[in-house]
Amino acid sequence: MKYQEANIGSKGDLVDYLKRVIPLVFAGKLEIEGQRVNIPDDYELEFKVKYEEDEFGGGLSIKVSWDKEVDRGEEEEEEEEEKEDEWFK
Repeated sequence: MKYQEANIGSKGDLVDYLKRVIPLVFAGKLEIEGQRVNIPDDYELEFKVKYEEDEFGGGLSIKVSWDKEVDRGEEEEEEEEEKEDEWFK
């Protein structure tokens, strides 16, 4: 599911918003559309900052993401076994 919160304001409003929201994220208390934001402790996180600008405007994004996957070691072992089976046919 995707949840989003949008605001419009000045640069000062943005600063105030970030000062309020960032501590809530790390305290596990931020809610977006009634959904609590939970950044997991037990997954590797990918985080990046993206900036773009052209003659029509610009944007700045901060993104944090993670994948909930099965153990990659088991998957890799299964793939290796399948390759070996194919080789011996």
